[in-house]
Amino acid sequence: MGRAATMMTDPAATGIAHVPRLAAPGWDGADCALARRLGGFAPLDAQDRAALAGLIGYVRPVGRHTVLVEQDSVADHAVIVFAGFASRGKHRASGRRQIVAYLVPGDLCDRGVLHDHPLGHAIETLTPCLVARVPRAAYLDLLGRHPRIALALQRARLAEEATVHEWVANIGMRSGTERMAHLLCELMERLGTVGQVTDGQYALPLTQTDLADTLGLSSVHVNRVLQALRRDRLISLCGHRLRVLAPRRLRELAEFGAGSP
Repeated sequence: MGRAATMMTDPAATGIAHVPRLAAPGWDGADCALARRLGGFAPLDAQDRAALAGLIGYVRPVGRHTVLVEQDSVADHAVIVFAGFASRGKHRASGRRQIVAYLVPGDLCDRGVLHDHPLGHAIETLTPCLVARVPRAAYLDLLGRHPRIALALQRARLAEEATVHEWVANIGMRSGTERMAHLLCELMERLGTVGQVTDGQYALPLTQTDLADTLGLSSVHVNRVLQALRRDRLISLCGHRLRVLAPRRLRELAEFGAGSP
């Protein structure tokens, strides 16, 4: 794939440095990111939330640039991100990569489990993550016993499709600055639903290369776009913390309306 990427094989693998801890905020039982996200799509009762909290038993820390599902493979487990950033990416034989979606806390991929169909892209961590690999039998049992969770997941997939449409529009219709503004608005919206935005500020632990491979820009262009947004006092960026200083202006620039994902 053109970079040093490892395949996640042993879920109990040790020696992974700088990964989130299981005791991090947001890990108190049924209030995990997955329950928060799905609760926004369908009302979940206490039993539903307890079942989702039970998935934490499958969670393991994973280092950055770890391949969770190989491109063109059929996964026999659902992949759920509880902390960190992962991506869906298309890879060419030359090693070039196009990131086609992000998986942030509360997101999952269950295509192989539900449809036994090859995944047309790879799933890879972009940062240290906490990831659950839920076996097919356990995942299908969860959906069968909790129809509200199944309904929430169906609605979540519709939201994911809408996000894909916006990403296509980004590449085909928007300038580099507009693409970046739209992505930053999207992340603020998505991370906000799982309680990871405070006063317009959230973690953005992505490299300029990651952003370039997402937006169809060069790393140099990404740097210029970020500098322009900072110069116009739309955002501030300190380390891996981004703060949206002018939410309304940033949304107007991105044309990120109420109907956006």
